[in-house]
Amino acid sequence: MTRTILTFATLHRVLQAEKALRADGERVFKCRPTPTPPGLSESICGMSIELLEPAQTEQVVAFLQDQELAPSGVHLVG
Repeated sequence: MTRTILTFATLHRVLQAEKALRADGERVFKCRPTPTPPGLSESICGMSIELLEPAQTEQVVAFLQDQELAPSGVHLVG
């Protein structure tokens, strides 16, 4: 099964992004914090956000960009 992982530079950004995704009243973005899989990058923190509905990836990234919380990377892991 392929997982969609959003990575961020710091844990603080991960937590801010998760809060923004869960607090959006107009849309439902299903996600969860998850340990960053090994080998993605050394310039990111040890936690990431996993999207539980990968079909929403473009919407989630656009939403986070609007919130000035754009991820450092979007990765398909599987």
